[in-house]
Amino acid sequence: MTLIALCSGKGSPGVSTLACVVGAVWPRDRRIVIAECDPSGNDLAARFGLSPRSGMTSLALAQRRPECQDTAFDSHLQSLPGGLEVLVGLVTPNAASSLDREVASVGTVIFPLEVDVLIDCGRLLSGAPGQQAIFQAADHVIVVTRPDASGLAHAAWTLDIVRSLTKGMSSMVVVGPIQFAVREMEHVLRTRLLGAVPRDEKSAAMACGTPGRSRRFARSSLITSARNLADQMVSQPTISPDVMLSPELNRVDDVGSLPNHPAPTALTLGLATSAELGADA
Repeated sequence: MTLIALCSGKGSPGVSTLACVVGAVWPRDRRIVIAECDPSGNDLAARFGLSPRSGMTSLALAQRRPECQDTAFDSHLQSLPGGLEVLVGLVTPNAASSLDREVASVGTVIFPLEVDVLIDCGRLLSGAPGQQAIFQAADHVIVVTRPDASGLAHAAWTLDIVRSLTKGMSSMVVVGPIQFAVREMEHVLRTRLLGAVPRDEKSAAMACGTPGRSRRFARSSLITSARNLADQMVSQPTISPDVMLSPELNRVDDVGSLPNHPAPTALTLGLATSAELGADA
Protein backbone atom coordinates (compact mmCIF):
# COMPACT_ATOMS: atom_id res chain seq x y z
CA MET A 1 0.00 0.00 0.00
CA THR A 2 1.11 3.53 -0.79
CA LEU A 3 -0.53 6.39 1.11
CA ILE A 4 -0.19 9.74 -0.68
CA ALA A 5 -1.65 13.00 0.64
CA LEU A 6 -2.26 15.98 -1.64
CA CYS A 7 -2.66 19.47 -0.21
CA SER A 8 -2.20 23.11 -1.12
CA GLY A 9 -1.59 26.53 0.36
CA LYS A 10 -3.66 29.67 -0.05
CA GLY A 11 -5.05 30.29 -3.52
CA SER A 12 -3.70 27.10 -5.07
CA PRO A 13 -5.76 25.31 -7.70
CA GLY A 14 -7.40 22.01 -8.26
CA VAL A 15 -6.30 19.53 -5.57
CA SER A 16 -9.58 17.58 -5.84
CA THR A 17 -9.55 17.57 -9.64
CA LEU A 18 -5.90 16.55 -9.73
CA ALA A 19 -6.52 13.67 -7.30
CA CYS A 20 -9.35 12.31 -9.44
CA VAL A 21 -7.51 12.69 -12.74
CA VAL A 22 -4.36 11.02 -11.40
CA GLY A 23 -6.45 8.25 -9.83
CA ALA A 24 -8.20 7.65 -13.14
CA VAL A 25 -4.88 6.91 -14.88
CA TRP A 26 -3.26 5.00 -12.01
CA PRO A 27 -1.28 1.91 -13.13
CA ARG A 28 -3.75 -0.83 -14.01
CA ASP A 29 -1.97 -3.46 -11.92
CA ARG A 30 -2.56 -1.48 -8.70
CA ARG A 31 -5.86 -0.76 -6.98
CA ILE A 32 -6.42 2.92 -6.19
CA VAL A 33 -8.93 4.68 -3.93
CA ILE A 34 -9.46 8.46 -3.61
CA ALA A 35 -10.23 9.62 -0.05
CA GLU A 36 -11.60 13.10 0.72
CA CYS A 37 -10.31 14.66 3.93
CA ASP A 38 -10.49 18.40 3.27
CA PRO A 39 -11.38 20.07 6.61
CA SER A 40 -12.81 23.05 4.69
CA GLY A 41 -15.40 20.92 2.89
CA ASN A 42 -15.40 18.30 0.15
CA ASP A 43 -16.80 18.13 -3.38
CA LEU A 44 -17.37 14.65 -4.75
CA ALA A 45 -20.66 13.80 -3.02
CA ALA A 46 -22.33 16.98 -4.27
CA ARG A 47 -20.62 16.91 -7.65
CA PHE A 48 -21.62 13.34 -8.52
CA GLY A 49 -24.78 12.86 -6.46
CA LEU A 50 -23.21 10.43 -3.97
CA SER A 51 -24.17 9.82 -0.35
CA PRO A 52 -21.87 11.60 2.14
CA ARG A 53 -22.89 9.09 4.80
CA SER A 54 -20.88 6.31 3.20
CA GLY A 55 -17.21 7.19 2.91
CA MET A 56 -14.57 8.64 5.20
CA THR A 57 -17.12 9.35 7.91
CA SER A 58 -18.44 5.80 8.07
CA LEU A 59 -14.91 4.36 7.84
CA ALA A 60 -13.57 6.56 10.67
CA LEU A 61 -16.56 5.75 12.88
CA ALA A 62 -16.21 2.03 12.14
CA GLN A 63 -12.57 2.06 13.18
CA ARG A 64 -13.32 4.00 16.36
CA ARG A 65 -16.29 1.96 17.56
CA PRO A 66 -15.67 -1.72 18.42
CA GLU A 67 -19.19 -2.75 17.37
CA CYS A 68 -18.54 -1.42 13.83
CA GLN A 69 -14.97 -2.61 13.26
CA ASP A 70 -16.01 -5.75 11.40
CA THR A 71 -17.58 -3.68 8.61
CA ALA A 72 -15.75 -4.49 5.35
CA PHE A 73 -13.66 -1.71 3.84
CA ASP A 74 -15.44 -2.01 0.47
CA SER A 75 -18.79 -1.21 2.08
CA HIS A 76 -17.61 2.38 2.63
CA LEU A 77 -16.67 2.89 -1.03
CA GLN A 78 -18.66 4.49 -3.82
CA SER A 79 -17.75 4.82 -7.50
CA LEU A 80 -17.53 7.78 -9.84
CA PRO A 81 -19.09 7.43 -13.31
CA GLY A 82 -15.82 6.12 -14.80
CA GLY A 83 -15.48 3.48 -12.08
CA LEU A 84 -12.91 5.22 -9.85
CA GLU A 85 -13.45 4.13 -6.23
CA VAL A 86 -13.83 6.93 -3.70
CA LEU A 87 -14.26 7.53 0.01
CA VAL A 88 -16.27 10.74 -0.05
CA GLY A 89 -16.00 13.37 2.64
CA LEU A 90 -18.60 15.71 4.07
CA VAL A 91 -19.56 18.76 2.04
CA THR A 92 -20.12 21.70 4.39
CA PRO A 93 -17.21 23.28 6.32
CA ASN A 94 -18.77 22.57 9.74
CA ALA A 95 -19.40 18.92 8.92
CA ALA A 96 -15.98 18.51 7.31
CA SER A 97 -14.32 20.04 10.38
CA SER A 98 -16.17 17.53 12.56
CA LEU A 99 -14.92 14.72 10.33
CA ASP A 100 -11.39 16.08 10.65
CA ARG A 101 -11.65 15.85 14.44
CA GLU A 102 -13.05 12.32 14.11
CA VAL A 103 -10.08 11.28 11.98
CA ALA A 104 -7.76 12.75 14.62
CA SER A 105 -9.51 10.82 17.39
CA VAL A 106 -9.00 7.57 15.47
CA GLY A 107 -5.29 8.35 15.26
CA THR A 108 -4.53 6.65 11.97
CA VAL A 109 -7.24 5.48 9.60
CA ILE A 110 -6.36 1.94 8.53
CA PHE A 111 -6.53 1.07 4.83
CA PRO A 112 -6.10 -2.42 3.32
CA LEU A 113 -2.53 -3.31 2.40
CA GLU A 114 -3.48 -4.11 -1.19
CA VAL A 115 -4.89 -0.62 -1.85
CA ASP A 116 -3.07 2.57 -2.84
CA VAL A 117 -4.81 5.65 -1.42
CA LEU A 118 -4.71 9.23 -2.70
CA ILE A 119 -5.99 11.51 0.06
CA ASP A 120 -7.34 14.91 -0.93
CA CYS A 121 -6.50 17.09 2.09
CA GLY A 122 -7.40 20.37 0.39
CA ARG A 123 -5.89 23.59 1.70
CA LEU A 124 -3.60 23.20 4.70
CA LEU A 125 -5.19 24.58 7.87
CA SER A 126 -3.33 25.29 11.10
CA GLY A 127 -6.15 24.01 13.32
CA ALA A 128 -6.95 20.70 11.64
CA PRO A 129 -5.70 17.77 13.77
CA GLY A 130 -7.04 15.11 11.41
CA GLN A 131 -5.23 16.64 8.48
CA GLN A 132 -2.03 16.66 10.53
CA ALA A 133 -2.52 13.00 11.47
CA ILE A 134 -2.83 12.13 7.78
CA PHE A 135 0.40 13.95 6.97
CA GLN A 136 2.16 12.06 9.74
CA ALA A 137 0.92 8.72 8.41
CA ALA A 138 1.51 9.40 4.71
CA ASP A 139 4.35 7.88 2.71
CA HIS A 140 4.40 10.97 0.49
CA VAL A 141 2.85 14.44 0.86
CA ILE A 142 2.51 16.48 -2.34
CA VAL A 143 1.93 20.23 -2.25
CA VAL A 144 0.01 21.53 -5.28
CA THR A 145 0.73 25.12 -6.22
CA ARG A 146 0.63 27.76 -8.92
CA PRO A 147 4.16 28.37 -10.26
CA ASP A 148 4.11 32.14 -9.86
CA ALA A 149 5.70 34.21 -7.11
CA SER A 150 2.64 34.39 -4.83
CA GLY A 151 1.76 30.72 -5.32
CA LEU A 152 5.29 29.59 -4.55
CA ALA A 153 5.43 31.89 -1.51
CA HIS A 154 2.41 30.13 -0.03
CA ALA A 155 3.86 26.77 -1.08
CA ALA A 156 7.04 27.57 0.88
CA TRP A 157 5.04 27.99 4.11
CA THR A 158 2.96 24.90 3.35
CA LEU A 159 6.07 22.78 2.72
CA ASP A 160 7.62 23.99 5.99
CA ILE A 161 4.57 22.75 7.89
CA VAL A 162 4.46 19.48 5.96
CA ARG A 163 8.13 18.77 6.64
CA SER A 164 7.58 19.37 10.36
CA LEU A 165 4.83 16.73 10.41
CA THR A 166 5.60 14.00 7.92
CA LYS A 167 8.03 11.14 8.36
CA GLY A 168 7.89 10.32 4.66
CA MET A 169 8.68 12.18 1.50
CA SER A 170 7.39 15.59 0.42
CA SER A 171 7.44 17.22 -3.00
CA MET A 172 5.44 19.64 -5.14
CA VAL A 173 3.36 19.69 -8.29
CA VAL A 174 2.74 22.92 -10.19
CA VAL A 175 -0.38 23.79 -12.16
CA GLY A 176 -0.07 26.29 -14.99
CA PRO A 177 2.71 27.91 -17.03
CA ILE A 178 6.04 28.01 -15.21
CA GLN A 179 7.64 31.43 -14.76
CA PHE A 180 10.87 30.37 -13.10
CA ALA A 181 13.68 27.90 -13.65
CA VAL A 182 12.88 24.45 -12.30
CA ARG A 183 16.18 24.21 -10.47
CA GLU A 184 15.66 27.56 -8.75
CA MET A 185 12.17 26.59 -7.58
CA GLU A 186 13.56 23.38 -6.11
CA HIS A 187 16.41 25.23 -4.43
CA VAL A 188 14.31 28.01 -2.90
CA LEU A 189 11.52 25.68 -1.71
CA ARG A 190 13.98 22.92 -0.65
CA THR A 191 11.98 20.20 -2.35
CA ARG A 192 11.79 18.47 -5.67
CA LEU A 193 9.35 19.19 -8.45
CA LEU A 194 7.51 15.96 -9.10
CA GLY A 195 5.80 17.26 -12.23
CA ALA A 196 3.73 19.94 -13.91
CA VAL A 197 0.10 20.01 -15.00
CA PRO A 198 -1.16 22.42 -17.66
CA ARG A 199 -4.20 24.63 -17.23
CA ASP A 200 -6.81 22.84 -19.31
CA GLU A 201 -10.21 24.11 -18.24
CA LYS A 202 -12.25 21.97 -20.64
CA SER A 203 -10.57 18.72 -19.61
CA ALA A 204 -10.69 19.69 -15.93
CA ALA A 205 -14.42 20.36 -16.25
CA MET A 206 -14.93 16.91 -17.77
CA ALA A 207 -13.01 15.39 -14.87
CA CYS A 208 -15.48 17.18 -12.59
CA GLY A 209 -18.49 15.62 -14.32
CA THR A 210 -19.25 18.05 -17.16
CA PRO A 211 -20.25 16.18 -20.35
CA GLY A 212 -17.76 16.28 -23.21
CA ARG A 213 -15.95 14.30 -25.86
CA SER A 214 -14.26 11.35 -24.18
CA ARG A 215 -11.72 10.95 -26.98
CA ARG A 216 -10.55 14.54 -26.58
CA PHE A 217 -10.35 14.07 -22.83
CA ALA A 218 -8.28 10.88 -23.14
CA ARG A 219 -5.81 12.60 -25.48
CA SER A 220 -5.58 15.87 -23.57
CA SER A 221 -2.37 17.29 -22.14
CA LEU A 222 -4.00 17.10 -18.71
CA ILE A 223 -4.33 13.32 -18.95
CA THR A 224 -0.82 12.92 -20.34
CA SER A 225 0.62 14.93 -17.46
CA ALA A 226 -1.52 13.07 -14.92
CA ARG A 227 -0.27 9.73 -16.23
CA ASN A 228 3.34 10.89 -15.80
CA LEU A 229 2.53 12.03 -12.28
CA ALA A 230 0.91 8.71 -11.40
CA ASP A 231 4.04 6.86 -12.51
CA GLN A 232 6.17 9.20 -10.41
CA MET A 233 3.97 8.77 -7.36
CA VAL A 234 4.11 4.99 -7.55
CA SER A 235 7.89 4.92 -7.86
CA GLN A 236 8.94 7.73 -5.49
CA PRO A 237 7.73 6.92 -1.94
CA THR A 238 10.70 4.59 -1.33
CA ILE A 239 13.13 7.54 -1.63
CA SER A 240 14.08 8.91 1.77
CA PRO A 241 13.67 12.62 2.57
CA ASP A 242 17.41 12.90 3.28
CA VAL A 243 18.25 11.79 -0.25
CA MET A 244 15.57 14.02 -1.73
CA LEU A 245 16.90 17.13 -0.01
CA SER A 246 20.60 16.58 -0.74
CA PRO A 247 22.70 19.57 -1.88
CA GLU A 248 22.59 18.26 -5.45
CA LEU A 249 18.78 18.57 -5.29
CA ASN A 250 18.29 15.18 -6.97
CA ARG A 251 16.20 16.75 -9.71
CA VAL A 252 13.78 14.65 -11.65
CA ASP A 253 15.44 13.93 -14.98
CA ASP A 254 12.13 13.79 -16.78
CA VAL A 255 9.35 16.10 -15.65
CA GLY A 256 7.57 16.11 -18.96
CA SER A 257 8.01 19.20 -21.07
CA LEU A 258 8.86 21.63 -18.27
CA PRO A 259 10.61 24.73 -19.62
CA ASN A 260 13.88 25.72 -18.00
CA HIS A 261 13.56 29.50 -18.36
CA PRO A 262 16.28 31.86 -17.16
CA ALA A 263 15.69 32.37 -13.46
CA PRO A 264 14.32 35.82 -12.54
CA THR A 265 15.61 37.12 -9.25
CA ALA A 266 11.97 37.93 -8.39
CA LEU A 267 11.47 34.38 -7.12
CA THR A 268 14.06 34.65 -4.39
CA LEU A 269 13.24 38.26 -3.61
CA GLY A 270 9.48 37.87 -3.77
CA LEU A 271 8.93 34.88 -1.51
CA ALA A 272 7.61 35.93 1.87
CA THR A 273 8.95 34.27 5.02
CA SER A 274 7.06 31.49 6.69
CA ALA A 275 6.24 33.79 9.61
CA GLU A 276 4.72 36.40 7.32
CA LEU A 277 2.59 33.84 5.52
CA GLY A 278 1.48 32.04 8.65
CA ALA A 279 -0.98 34.77 9.54
CA ASP A 280 -2.78 34.41 6.21
CA ALA A 281 -2.78 30.64 5.85
